Amino acid sequence: MVDVITMKNEPTLSSLSNLALNDNRKQARTWPLSRLPLIKELSRNWPLYLMALPALLAIIIFSYVPLSGLLVAFLDYSAVKGIAGSKWVGLGNFQLVFQNPFFATALRNTLYINLMKLIVGFPAAIILSLLLNEIRLGWFKRLVQTATILPYFLSWVVIGTMFRNLLAPDGLVNEILQTLFHADPVIFLSDPQKFPLVIIFQDTWKYWGFGAVLYLASMSGIDPTLYEVAMIDGANRWQQTLYVTLPAIRPTMATVFILSVGWIIQGGFEQIYVMYNTSVYSTGDILETFTLRLALSQSKYGMATAVGLLQGIISVILVLSVNYSVRRFSRQGL
Repeated sequence: MVDVITMKNEPTLSSLSNLALNDNRKQARTWPLSRLPLIKELSRNWPLYLMALPALLAIIIFSYVPLSGLLVAFLDYSAVKGIAGSKWVGLGNFQLVFQNPFFATALRNTLYINLMKLIVGFPAAIILSLLLNEIRLGWFKRLVQTATILPYFLSWVVIGTMFRNLLAPDGLVNEILQTLFHADPVIFLSDPQKFPLVIIFQDTWKYWGFGAVLYLASMSGIDPTLYEVAMIDGANRWQQTLYVTLPAIRPTMATVFILSVGWIIQGGFEQIYVMYNTSVYSTGDILETFTLRLALSQSKYGMATAVGLLQGIISVILVLSVNYSVRRFSRQGL
């Protein structure tokens, strides 16, 4: 009789599981808010988040809030009626853009100029950094590095004025050509064939010093013992560069390349705007200058916004595609 009563009073497996479930529910209802991961992180590092708050607000206000203006691409926008009063046209602005005869020319020029900037400027920065890394005279290395990075801090207006004076028919470059080679004056900035070459050289000259600084910073983290081991194995300077330096800066190269690809379809407006003229529209007009004329000269705000939206979408696709390819083949990327 005692055994029967004891068995009835013993908790069964199902009752134990129900008790555990009820305890978990009670704990879930009474879980303190301070134990949540986000709240715990904010309470622990609130001074750091407070310092980052102005930058976060600036990004939201100046980068994300203006995205609402992309609605203009789908409207027959009128500055008087505003976004709310303008007529919805859907993809009509995109159709008008593709039918515009100047759009194809601007797209072709944009792709050609920016691709050549990438093909010439990307390896130029790497080569400059490798050459600077081999210089042993400290003062000479600092002199060259300062001279090459200085153009990066100059505005395109200043650089454009310098090049206009240097490449003018009576400028310094033509004087040298006439004096040393007895050549006729060359019209650099009004020749449609030479104008893209000037733009590509100008962009490389401005940015290769800054790119070299990025690669030199990456080289500073290379373990010197790797070079010592390579020297013991009989590697010369070229072989040390090929098998030690270049593999070490490969992650930086991949990152810079991926970010640069995003500018193939856009970028370079300030440079082109201060350098080009009507005589080089056939090879110098790019998408940014094309949209500027659409918006300010022709008041076609919807078409101009549609071109900008297309550029943004294509840039995102290019960056994601190149990043995926780089990560797949070299296991490096963003």
